[in-house]
Amino acid sequence: MHYKTAIIGLGTIAQYHAKAIRSSEQFDLCAVCDIRKESAQNILYHNMPFFTDYEELLDIIHPDVAVITTPPSSHYAIAKACISRHIIPFVEKPLAASQEEGELFFTPEMRGFVPVCHTLYGPEMLWLTQHMPLQQIQSIHMTLDDPYADENGQIDNRFLPLGGCWLDSAPNALAPLLRIIPNLSNVHVTHARDKIHNLPYATTFTAQYLTTQISIDLAWNRHLNYKQTNIEADGKQIVINHSAQAVIINGEEVFRAQTDRLTDQYTNFYCIYPERVPTIETQQQMYNIIYSNM
Repeated sequence: MHYKTAIIGLGTIAQYHAKAIRSSEQFDLCAVCDIRKESAQNILYHNMPFFTDYEELLDIIHPDVAVITTPPSSHYAIAKACISRHIIPFVEKPLAASQEEGELFFTPEMRGFVPVCHTLYGPEMLWLTQHMPLQQIQSIHMTLDDPYADENGQIDNRFLPLGGCWLDSAPNALAPLLRIIPNLSNVHVTHARDKIHNLPYATTFTAQYLTTQISIDLAWNRHLNYKQTNIEADGKQIVINHSAQAVIINGEEVFRAQTDRLTDQYTNFYCIYPERVPTIETQQQMYNIIYSNM
């Protein structure tokens, strides 16, 4: 099946979507939308129908899929407009900026949206789940760093629309975690907050599944852009270097991709869709954890 596809919101992440759509055999980019007219000048959208009103795009083009890469505060309204027109919304993480709107995504009338959890599609994660299914897992520790705040935890104004490290980064951590672990218990979340905006710049998360101990460390104030997961399972020490797209087992590197991380993740998403899209139950568990611990 071919999906006639539009992109709504032409920020940085939209460029990864556009390139990935163009490399896919089942998606065709047909139109784009952004409130900034200058966004149309990007060569990626050359000669592409351009709109500043997303509802006008939906009504005139009527794509099969609309990729929503606007700030989280607008996700629900745009997704609802898509579903009312029988258009599938692909919604970038996080689903919404508030618990109220996040919960609305899981009402019966919103069935059919697709969350874009790009970390699920990293080559290292595909390799691990295909070549090394884990059985007895003792512990999982994830670290996700982004350089979006200074050493004192003051978030750069450019990144305030992301809503803090928890809202922005927790989906990147929980989506692959819940691919390995079916459910979580004894969840505990602690935030360190920006004193000006009261948004989390660092978060610690602990939970467990049966006897498996789980922890996640999110931070924006360490001047790093680095992602890694350490797993102790089946008598092995497994390091998943998401930044380098590499897997190291007992100190020996067994897999490494050679291309750009985000390019690979989005390309894989479109190439293998709908494989690996989280079930509605997994989505609800993930976002219940996120929104109940804001």
